[in-house]
Amino acid sequence: AYSDGKFNITAEFGGWMTDYLPEEEVLDLIRYVDAINLKHGAPDHITDPYTKEVYDIEKRAMGAGLKLLRSEVRHLGTEVNLKLLANIYETMKPHIDYAFQTEVKDILVEDGVVKGVILANDEVIETKYLLLGVGRTGAHWQTQILSNKGIQFTNNRVDVGVRVETLDIIMDEINKHLYEGKFIFNTSVGTTVRTFCSNPSGHVVIENHHGIMLCNGHSYNDAKLGSQNTNFALLVSHSFDSPFNEPNEYAEEISRLANRLTNGSVIVQKYGDIKKGRRSTTKRINEGFVRPTLKEAIPGDLGLVLPYNTMKSLIEMVEALNYITPGIASDHTLFYGVEAKFYSARPEVDNHFETKIANLYVGGDGAGITRGLSQAGANGVKIARSIIEKENK
Repeated sequence: AYSDGKFNITAEFGGWMTDYLPEEEVLDLIRYVDAINLKHGAPDHITDPYTKEVYDIEKRAMGAGLKLLRSEVRHLGTEVNLKLLANIYETMKPHIDYAFQTEVKDILVEDGVVKGVILANDEVIETKYLLLGVGRTGAHWQTQILSNKGIQFTNNRVDVGVRVETLDIIMDEINKHLYEGKFIFNTSVGTTVRTFCSNPSGHVVIENHHGIMLCNGHSYNDAKLGSQNTNFALLVSHSFDSPFNEPNEYAEEISRLANRLTNGSVIVQKYGDIKKGRRSTTKRINEGFVRPTLKEAIPGDLGLVLPYNTMKSLIEMVEALNYITPGIASDHTLFYGVEAKFYSARPEVDNHFETKIANLYVGGDGAGITRGLSQAGANGVKIARSIIEKENK
């Protein structure tokens, strides 16, 4: 419900399901979910990543050290995505007992087998099978609950970076032929940077992450609701070795610092000011060619917030992107910070996504197995089919 609905039909990115299943099976599951979306109101239009125009973009990208990740993209749009979810809700209503705003306090396990859930009012709902699909906001709860049951976890990385905003005309070729250009770049300081969540004619927005204000972006399906700007994330991946094992907390501390410097908002800075090593001011922002779509952002200095390696990585990435989108490295491009993607600790599961507690399954972004709509949906379908298969034995 908080997504503008970029549905990527590929197994190459969007999660780690291929750690458990063959790539062909993951792709088949994604296409199955896509068909369900189409039945419930998703738009017919989908990008073709194998045209001559995309080939030319990829060739230029490789010359600049960028790897293009190809994917068919079906963009739902913020407003269409909400309608689609409402339609699925109505379809499932005769078959499901929904319980909203109902807190689960614990799960019930006896002799290594899941038996149900315990609600906050101590009511027990008994079940033969249990799937935890708690989403990113429920990941901390899930880690606590399952750790108490003896399930082991591994931490994923965390991504820290900025939301970039430029004019549609700069991104016109990418927007037209790819809709969302996903590029990966290896920097001189040993980090990996990726583009993420591109929004043609979109808007930069503030995302509230447990009281921490972060940057994000979205776009509508209806062009009349759009802006003249394209925004996308530039994210630098951070992984940590012993003795530090709190990647999400690391990113949260950086984000809090940006909030403190802006009295509870996020920072916006012109790329030209970043290269000059000076903070942006309201006057300098207003003199730029790119009008910020996030009016609440406070002009400032991201160099006071982001670590050296992170900032250097972002600058190298923008300069590389300039070879395929000339003008992106102009002084007028805007950086908003901080944008961070928090990945959930991943519980130990088998290739059916069942934990060592019999009949207890975990899936989706909250389990650190996926990181997006398409693989999350595919993950749920795979778990459902595994349960059916077990029942039929």
